[in-house]
Amino acid sequence: MFFDDLGGNFHARDAATGQQLWGQDLGGAIGGGMITCPANGTQKIAVAAGFTHIAWPTRIVTAKVGLDSAGQ
Repeated sequence: MFFDDLGGNFHARDAATGQQLWGQDLGGAIGGGMITCPANGTQKIAVAAGFTHIAWPTRIVTAKVGLDSAGQ
């Protein structure tokens, strides 16, 4: 399962055990959902980081498109 937070952290956990499989600080608050789609035989996940609102004290960052570790 995947989840994110307003601190900019994105996580993947095993749905059966809750064990963290992967995690990364994306640099800016994540205030929306995520989508998945197939690409080149693998499943990709996209989230929008950089959420800001006067009601929440989040880091202000510049949006960017990120690539996975393989540069895709």
